[in-house]
Amino acid sequence: MSESELSNQVALVTGASYGLGRAITEELLKRGAKVMLTDISDRVEGTAAELDALGFPVAHAHLDVTDRASVDAAVQKTVEHFGKLDIFVNNAGWSKVMKPILELTADDWDAYMDINIRGNLFCIQAAAEAMIAGGRGGRIISIASTAASKPYKRASAYCTSKAAIPMLVKAAALELGEHGITVNCVAPGPTTTETNLAHSSGAIDPKVGEDKRRREALIPLGKNDPVDIATAVAYFASPVARRVTGQMLVVEGGGLLLS
Repeated sequence: MSESELSNQVALVTGASYGLGRAITEELLKRGAKVMLTDISDRVEGTAAELDALGFPVAHAHLDVTDRASVDAAVQKTVEHFGKLDIFVNNAGWSKVMKPILELTADDWDAYMDINIRGNLFCIQAAAEAMIAGGRGGRIISIASTAASKPYKRASAYCTSKAAIPMLVKAAALELGEHGITVNCVAPGPTTTETNLAHSSGAIDPKVGEDKRRREALIPLGKNDPVDIATAVAYFASPVARRVTGQMLVVEGGGLLLS
């Protein structure tokens, strides 16, 4: 890692308060970027304050990815505060309701599609518009999941929403390449975040927890730590990935190798 490889780059990270979002934010900062932390949660204020106290160039904004006006406002605040936008990380996502397919309600389904898919679309659109206006190109990176390519029980809505992200990324990459914008995604396997640990422990659903603990115990290299996903995101944001677009980088310790 070069501490200056992202020097003078400005990034916006969604869902940046904790978990993967915070890890991604910290990794980009360590590599020299300035970062706008955004989240629907008020926790973003405290996270930004902690990083600011450490001397990192950060700011924060409230952002609801399902509301295009909210996304536009956060992007505008980033450009006004830092002068531009070079990197946009679509990290915000939803995975807190797990039900068998026969028990899914319309509201359950809509929550997954609104946050994980429509939110990604709105973020790609707003980021691309700012990058095109800036005339310097840019990097857009979304967070998918191993659930994009492998189904899991009690997770049909989650799997479907995450499976749509790689195709959205490919379509966006195809259209935005002429503007010098790359669009890629990272697909994490089980990772030691607050949400994952809540699922694994059974705190959200005991049946889901039991299944997850059994699967995760078999992962050849073990569960990811958040930094494993953060460094994959940083790769797509780095100069060495300037010709990489429309791709999904899977980071999952070998779990998909199992039957």
